[in-house]
Amino acid sequence: MVEMITLDGYPLTGPTRDGVWKRLGELEGWFDSPDPKRINAPRTRGDGNFQTEINYESRLITFNGRVVSKNHDYLHEAAGILAALPGRGGKQFVVDGHGPVQWTTVDPRGKVAITFPTDTRMEFQIPLEAIDPFKYGEWRKFSASVSSDVAIFHRGNADAIPYVVVSGSMPGGYTLSHAGSSVVVTEPLVSGSPHTVDYRKRRLYKGGAPVRGGLSTASYARVEPGQRDTFSITPNTTGTATATMTLYDTYI
Repeated sequence: MVEMITLDGYPLTGPTRDGVWKRLGELEGWFDSPDPKRINAPRTRGDGNFQTEINYESRLITFNGRVVSKNHDYLHEAAGILAALPGRGGKQFVVDGHGPVQWTTVDPRGKVAITFPTDTRMEFQIPLEAIDPFKYGEWRKFSASVSSDVAIFHRGNADAIPYVVVSGSMPGGYTLSHAGSSVVVTEPLVSGSPHTVDYRKRRLYKGGAPVRGGLSTASYARVEPGQRDTFSITPNTTGTATATMTLYDTYI
């Protein structure tokens, strides 16, 4: 399969108007897992440390490449494009050609370093940082209703975080359940004013605006990779609604 790597939609591999782009060496930091991190809590009267949650540091990516252009002017056009690509961050970095297409959001980690070995050849290095160290692939949607639960899954290798939109009418609120955990929403659901439950931010939104309170209990369970689970919505009192969960294939 042909490799295609893009930053903010611009190809860093393959032919463009400005020249032929090629990756040099390894795609540093992409295929590795990021460094784990945890808060050490020493056992003052025992051996070792207490068990604490393990998270991940930012993913540090370095792309080394080369551009060969048909003339000197085109080469400097390519250099101008390259210098501006990372911008002020929040750019999508996409890797295709090495298994499933995967992407992450990156910020500049340092300057774009450019050298010109000849009048028609440029070599460069782009240091990037993904504050969210996870990589994402395809997204899929699953809809559950009061009378119909739905099987959910994703094809990544790390736990995926759900994003749920609920529309309908439930004056006493509702309960979303999967993986043996539940989010109980007490905020009334009104027709024409859908709710969003963001499991990443652990927040409830109504009509796009954040809601203070509105939840009685909330266990924001993630969806494990490689297995199916069941997602359901039930009214706390009466009513009917549809809950649509969005999941991305999630990789570490």
